[in-house]
Amino acid sequence: MPGLEEAFDRIGVSAEHHLEASHAPGLALSVTDREDTLGVVVRGLADVAARTPVRPTTRFQIGSISKSFASLIVLQEEAAGRLPLDVSVNDLVPWLGLAEPFGTITLHHLMTHTAGLLVGTEDAPTGAGTLHRLRENPPTTAPGERFLYSNDGWKVVGACLEEVTGTRVPELLAERIVGPLGMTSTAGAITEAEHLTTAIGYEPVFTDRPVQLRHPLMPAKRIVSDTADGSIVSDVLDMGAYARLLLARGDVPDGRGGRLVPEDLFERWVAQYVDDDEGGTYGYGFWQDEVDGVRWIGHSGGMVGYTAYLAVSPDEGLGVVICQNGSGGKRGLARTAFAQVRAALTGDPLPDPWVPPAATDVPAAAEFAGTYRGDDGRVLMLSAEDGGLRLEVGGIGVALERDPLEEDPGDVFVIPHDALERFPLAFGRDDHGAVVEAVHGATWFRGDRHAGDDGDDPAPPPEADRVVGLYRNDDPWSPALRVLVRRGRLVVTWPYTGSDEGADAVLIPLEDGWFAAGSLRDPRRIRFLGEGAGGRAVVAEYNGGQWFRAAEA
Repeated sequence: MPGLEEAFDRIGVSAEHHLEASHAPGLALSVTDREDTLGVVVRGLADVAARTPVRPTTRFQIGSISKSFASLIVLQEEAAGRLPLDVSVNDLVPWLGLAEPFGTITLHHLMTHTAGLLVGTEDAPTGAGTLHRLRENPPTTAPGERFLYSNDGWKVVGACLEEVTGTRVPELLAERIVGPLGMTSTAGAITEAEHLTTAIGYEPVFTDRPVQLRHPLMPAKRIVSDTADGSIVSDVLDMGAYARLLLARGDVPDGRGGRLVPEDLFERWVAQYVDDDEGGTYGYGFWQDEVDGVRWIGHSGGMVGYTAYLAVSPDEGLGVVICQNGSGGKRGLARTAFAQVRAALTGDPLPDPWVPPAATDVPAAAEFAGTYRGDDGRVLMLSAEDGGLRLEVGGIGVALERDPLEEDPGDVFVIPHDALERFPLAFGRDDHGAVVEAVHGATWFRGDRHAGDDGDDPAPPPEADRVVGLYRNDDPWSPALRVLVRRGRLVVTWPYTGSDEGADAVLIPLEDGWFAAGSLRDPRRIRFLGEGAGGRAVVAEYNGGQWFRAAEA
C-alpha cells in the first residue's frame, strides 16, 4: 500500500527528530491493526560502542507496561474464586505484615494506586527487600482516598499472585499471556543473562544535577528484577501482539484461536476506576485519555536506561508501541504515528513529519521576563529573546531550556552553564497566574511583579548545619539527594530528574528526629544519622533506604 509506505517513512523522519530531542541512542516503533503489524520503524543504535543498529527484533525493558500483564492474571485468579480483590492483602499473604493504620488495603487499592503506599525508592534490589521495608513505612492516608502512584504496591500484587498460585510471577506471565500470544522474544524477568540479548540502556553521566541535552550519555547500571511492577523484556513485534489482544477485546490474535480473556473479564481489565494526577483516569494497569478526539488506552514504562510506551485506539483498531534505550516522553511520537497511519488507511493527505520544539523554545517567555532579586544578593535578569528566555546573572548569559517532549513543561527550566547547572530554575506564580518569584538551589528570588510582603524568613532550624549537603546511594533510580536551607526551611531535592521522587519537598519536623517530606499526607519520611567531620550527619535514611554524605565539587 503506497500510502502506508510513505506514512512509515514520515514516521521515521519524526523518530529521528524525537531521538535528537530525547538525547537517546535508539528506538523501535511498531504500529498494528487488529490483524497484524502494519509496519515498524527503527532508528539509532542498540549499542553505541559496538555501533549495533536497532532492529525490529531488538529487545528492550518495557517497565510499568508490565503492570497490566499482572492485573490480567489477578483477574483470572479472581474469576476462578482463588483471589478476592476486596479483602486485606495481609489475609492473602500471611507473612506480609503490611501496616493498615487507616483501613483495609485490598488488591483493588494496590492495582489502582490508591493504597496510600509510597512510590518506592527501589533502593532494595529485590521484591522481598521492598516488602520488608514497607512494614516500617505505613501509608499516611486511607485506602481509596487518593491516587498516589506506587511501584511498591504492585510488588505486593506480585506477592499475592505467587502466594495463591505457588508460581513465580515470571512463570505466570509465560504460562498465562506470553506463551498463548506467541510472544517468543519476551521474558518475564530481567536477569543478568537477559542483558546479553537486550539493547544497552543509556543515561546521562551526571546524577547530582538535572538532566540536560548537552550532557554525555553512558551505559546505565544493569539491574535484575522479577517483580510484577515492571520486569518484562520484549520487542516491538511481540508487544504488537499484546496490543492486538487489547484491540480484539481478549481474543487471541494471529489465527491462534481461542479467547484469552472472557468478555466480562476484559471489561473489568480495561475499566477506569480513579482519576489520576495528570488529568486522565486509571484502572488496573491502564490509563485512558482522549487525544485528537480519539480514545487511547495504554501505559508508559520507565526502567534504568530504558523507556517504553503502549497506546491503543480501540475505536480505530490501531495500536502503537515504542521502545527506547534512553529517556524522553513518547506521547508526541505516538500521536504522529497514529495520525500518519490513520491518514494512509483512509486515503487522506499525509501530515508533515512531526518536529518537536527546540529545548530553548518558550512560547510564553514574556510571562517570565523581568528582574528577580535573590536573598543571597544575586540579581537575575530574564528577557524574552528569539522565541526563548535568556538569563543574565553575574556576567553569565545563557538561554534557558526545558524538556521539548513534555506537552506541558511547566515553569521549571535548566540552565546549560557549568556554573549554574546543578539546580533547576523554578518559577512561582501568584493567585492570578502571574510569575512573581523563582528559586535556584537555596536561593529565593523576588520578581518585579511580587506584590506581597516578604516578611522575615524564619531562622534556619538548629539541625541545619548538621544535615545540609549532598548524599549518594548506589540505587540507580534515585542516585543522589540534596538537603539545603531555603527561606529558613530545610528542603530535600532530588537533583537527578529521572527520580520518581520528583520536585523539591520542605521537611516538616516529626517526632524522634524524623521529618515528613513535602506533606504529612505523603508517605515520605526522612531522618539523619551518624556524625562525621564537623558534627555533620553522614547518613540520610529515606523510606528505609540509606544515602551517604558525599563530597561536593
